[in-house]
Amino acid sequence: MKATLGAVVVAVVGSLAWPGLLSGASRPSFEDLLANLKSPNAKTRQEAAAALGKSRRREAVAPLAALVRDPEVKVRLEMVHALRELRDVSSVAALLTSLGDGDPEIRGEAIGAVVEIYAERDRTGPVGRFLRLFSDEFDRSSVPPYVNVDASVYQALAGALRDADNDTREAAALALGILGGTSVTKELVASLQDPDADVRGAVATALGKVANAQDGKALIPLLADESSEVRQRTLQALAVLKVKEAGPALREMYEANRRSEIGLKTLETLSRIGDPTQAEVFLQLIQDPDPAKKRLAVEGLGRISDPTRLAGFKKDYQRERNEEVRLAYSFALTLMGDRAFLDTIVLSLPSRTLGTRSRDYILEMGRDILPELYPYLNDPDASIRAALCDIIGALGDPESIPQLSRLLNDPSASVVDRANRAVERLRRSSVGKSAG
Repeated sequence: MKATLGAVVVAVVGSLAWPGLLSGASRPSFEDLLANLKSPNAKTRQEAAAALGKSRRREAVAPLAALVRDPEVKVRLEMVHALRELRDVSSVAALLTSLGDGDPEIRGEAIGAVVEIYAERDRTGPVGRFLRLFSDEFDRSSVPPYVNVDASVYQALAGALRDADNDTREAAALALGILGGTSVTKELVASLQDPDADVRGAVATALGKVANAQDGKALIPLLADESSEVRQRTLQALAVLKVKEAGPALREMYEANRRSEIGLKTLETLSRIGDPTQAEVFLQLIQDPDPAKKRLAVEGLGRISDPTRLAGFKKDYQRERNEEVRLAYSFALTLMGDRAFLDTIVLSLPSRTLGTRSRDYILEMGRDILPELYPYLNDPDASIRAALCDIIGALGDPESIPQLSRLLNDPSASVVDRANRAVERLRRSSVGKSAG
């Protein structure tokens, strides 16, 4: 009886202890995971790679990178996913090697991982959707100013523009725009002839981020592209690059689509490029009953900046009743040289309806406007001071640091925080440029 009771006790204790032992066995140590990367069992290698990606340990990069030539596709794909999670620039070399992988999914995931590492941006969902959305968020490259992208990244992505897979070529083009691939502009221009519309659209977007107005002239033929998506992306790129040579083609495109949405988009691009030879169309539209067209006409004439129209614009400003158009007049008059009208733009920054456009106007005017902005850092409205901290930080001039530093003792906590972020952004930018 005693022996039987003892056996039962042992069995019960064993049953309680065994799950713990199993639990320990199911959680291998870091060293065990490294060893499992060399297992003859592909599933073991794949699971080890996934676990190491979640470990966030930099020491895992080199062992994981060794899987770049693994015979199993699932293992190589998991390796790319793991390196993406580790977020370490030392993994970029292995990811670039993966751009030559025989599996197109791996090539695409490798491109997405490189973008996430350098641009410091997390993604959810498919890599293609991430790259398209991220690319559309910014006019220029999205790499933090203190980050230096290795030249080998641009060369590898430029090579991927010739990939046999359409999605890979599209991803490579978008990535070059996001990462600021100015050094491979020539390769991007060549890819405007790609047979796939999605690739041509991606290349147009990338050129809008990394090219100059001279390179941008290669975009003009795409205004007649068979794909509406390509035409829309081309319009955006031409607007950002201010390709004045596109003026006649844009005018023709606008006249053919006056009453459609693409017509308004074309007018917006025409307004942005500031082509003096197209002043006539703006002079016609400045009397248009449609406030959207009238606003774009005013902006367009402002960008052309003909000083002979200054006096007339001041009268028109006084007579204008629409708030958005009045703001456009303030922008145009400021560009024409009357900086007193900057006041209207700055004071509109807290507005829910006009604030975003006011911010965009100031950013477009660029660093030259900074001396006129600094006095507004003393404005009694905290929301104006806070908004200007963001704008001045975005303009990226390290010489603004002393002006912003005075707000680190501001009575508004929001202003203090935003001034601090702007100062740190400018300091990092300065360090990044020095290192470059």
